[in-house]
Amino acid sequence: MSYKPLAGKDDFDEVFNNNTSQSVSSENFRALILITNDNFRLGMILPKKNIKLAVHRNYLKRIIRNLSIDVFAQSKVSLVVISKKRIIDFKRDKLRREIKTLFLNLTKKLNEKNNCIFN
Repeated sequence: MSYKPLAGKDDFDEVFNNNTSQSVSSENFRALILITNDNFRLGMILPKKNIKLAVHRNYLKRIIRNLSIDVFAQSKVSLVVISKKRIIDFKRDKLRREIKTLFLNLTKKLNEKNNCIFN
């Protein structure tokens, strides 16, 4: 199953400005999620200011896309992942584990608030 990307300011503002969206943070990333009536939608904010090399930004986009599809593909949610600060020590395995635990913590938080939407 695939996803639809969040495209444009209006789609991102829907997640950012909604009072019912949930957020979880880790050392380098923050994830916001909003339960919607649409299929799974994904947006990423990974600025060049925080992640200098395009190779690293593309790697993170690929990892975020793959892991989020694994976790949220059957859900009707909009997800935004934001890079919080400059990533100086770019270790692929460490960042992959961090993103995976971020998504797992997000599903736990949503399950507590909304009585088991996710498996």
